Amino acid sequence: MATQPESQSIDVKVKPNLWIGLAVFIGYMAVVFAMWTVFDIDYEAVQDTQQSALEGILIPVAVGAAYLVIVTSLLGWWGPALRERTRNVPRWLVIVPIIFTIGGLMSFAGADFGALEMTHVLTIGAGVLLVGFSEELVSRGILLTGARGSVGEVLSWFITCLMFGLLHIINIAFGAPASSTAFQILAAFLAGSTFYLTRRVTGSLVAAMLMHALWDWGSLVNKAVGGEATVASISGLGATIGQVAMYLSLILMLVAFRYNLDGTRKSKQKAETSA
Repeated sequence: MATQPESQSIDVKVKPNLWIGLAVFIGYMAVVFAMWTVFDIDYEAVQDTQQSALEGILIPVAVGAAYLVIVTSLLGWWGPALRERTRNVPRWLVIVPIIFTIGGLMSFAGADFGALEMTHVLTIGAGVLLVGFSEELVSRGILLTGARGSVGEVLSWFITCLMFGLLHIINIAFGAPASSTAFQILAAFLAGSTFYLTRRVTGSLVAAMLMHALWDWGSLVNKAVGGEATVASISGLGATIGQVAMYLSLILMLVAFRYNLDGTRKSKQKAETSA
């Protein structure tokens, strides 16, 4: 028996639909792809210099962000894209974003900032803020809103995580090895679960946007420096802690899916219906 979408009393201009969400998502991918083509980006070196970060991260994602702002406004989806109607899972699940944020902070704090010009670091920082905003808005904002209008919550979660992973497949066209891209797609799927759970436990997409940006900032600065982040280093330990949070979020989906979007327990709802 197919899972039906949960009813949502939301005020929008266009009724949420999965296909609209997917179309907007693919449109965002097309915008980034076009901008990278214009700048002839080498994905593997996108963080290496201030100029490459400007052309490979900041400008393309800024254009993508503008596209998303326009589309979200036209659809009238800002409310459901950015907020849950209520915090609808047990509060103790906040342990997942807390652990992930600790990992991100350690990865960021352990980077050798002295090896880079401050303008280079800030350019990457501005770029990842836009990445956090854009990738979360298009994945766990617009796409999730559309999916919730057509399918059940479990499938909505899976579709948004899958598409978030596949968002990174375009990296291959710009020099990223297929093997490392495959791993990146898997990691993005897991991270997607973390950000999805963060949205539901905080009631807002903003926390996920900031967590996403922080994680990418530390990762890209470490990559720009060129050092190997071992588990014994602060950055390496932070990356490991972040990965633990990702796997933990995947397990705790079993808890999250026991609750409806209004915060009620599904088991209790069924009992009341059958009574």
